Amino acid sequence: MKILQTIFNFLYEILLGCRHERLTRPFTLQQQTYKVCLDCGKHVFYSADTMKPLSGREVRRIHTRQASELKVVAVATPVSSLNRENNSRAIA
Repeated sequence: MKILQTIFNFLYEILLGCRHERLTRPFTLQQQTYKVCLDCGKHVFYSADTMKPLSGREVRRIHTRQASELKVVAVATPVSSLNRENNSRAIA
């Protein structure tokens, strides 16, 4: 009987999917605000400004904007005065 219930649940998820009725409170991590469905675990992106779920178009627009941002990171080059002195003596 448990096997039939598992098969039924699997087919139900494929055909109708999860309704995302049981959601957590909004989380904001790495500049993304979302709720999580407690049944299937899917992230439902959420607007902190309008306090409403975002559409697929709005989510793609946000991801595109974040991907196109140019991030400049300073690279620290280790300069050691001892290495310079050793190299100049070895050349001379």
